[in-house]
Amino acid sequence: MTTVAVVGAGAVGGVVAARLAAAGHVRVTACVRSPLGGIRVDRPDGTAESLPVDEASDPGQASTADWVVLATKAHQTAGAARWLERLCGPGTRVAVLQNGVEHVERVSPLVGEARILPAVVEISAEPLGRGHIRLFGPPRIVVPESEDGNAFAALCKDTGIIVEQTDDFLTAAWTKLCLNVANGAITAVTTRRMPVFTNPRVARLGRALVEEARLVGSSLGARLPDDLADQVIERLLAMPAESGSSMLWDRLAGRPLEFDARNGAVVRAGARVGVPTPHNDTVTALLEAISEVGERAS
Repeated sequence: MTTVAVVGAGAVGGVVAARLAAAGHVRVTACVRSPLGGIRVDRPDGTAESLPVDEASDPGQASTADWVVLATKAHQTAGAARWLERLCGPGTRVAVLQNGVEHVERVSPLVGEARILPAVVEISAEPLGRGHIRLFGPPRIVVPESEDGNAFAALCKDTGIIVEQTDDFLTAAWTKLCLNVANGAITAVTTRRMPVFTNPRVARLGRALVEEARLVGSSLGARLPDDLADQVIERLLAMPAESGSSMLWDRLAGRPLEFDARNGAVVRAGARVGVPTPHNDTVTALLEAISEVGERAS
């Protein structure tokens, strides 16, 4: 039976682990720091699903897996190094379910000869407690069109996770980043959920953050429409009022924030291609200051 190790069983990793375990055709292990006692997912329709999942808490006792699903926050990647060292072998595939556009650069130094499959994650979920997740919509993951992409789609067959493949992953990744630079940053700074974008000045700031990211991504070859900023704000306004962002949940819980892989990535790429990013630079500075409080507390 195919073995899958999920490193980072938070909202995204917990949903993936639960759905894979429910399908029953793979052996799933959640790699955790302390026991979860199973995973409960509250579905959008008000029903709930509770599933037992194998758990491991000692990287030293882990063995090579066929698949590693890396679902930690981007800034927690280095902290997962011991797990990755033990779980990855020459035949291992690592699905990187993280935000940003630097999946391969961030993870490749830690996985040896394992093959990396970057992914764009569309899983709107809120952690309600350890092993307890509220899911706002169908889980969807986009991966490059490739042999590994085909294998990941097969892995997720009959799980309820929608896996789409694209021959233009650069565009897919930057499209998602353009969403994240607005929703994550603004909800985390304001500690408010999606209705914050009904404020016209907030929406204007969101558009400015997206437009900078769009110009940077376009300079790198991503095919991003001219009206992407308007599309993003319309999408955020259409989301359920109770939805937020993973950075908001981290801010509310007093944890460090994933700002560097989002707004920080736009600033870094903008500097490389000569596109000014003053709004993202300012927001990155604010988020860094907020995140330092979480780092001292953790």
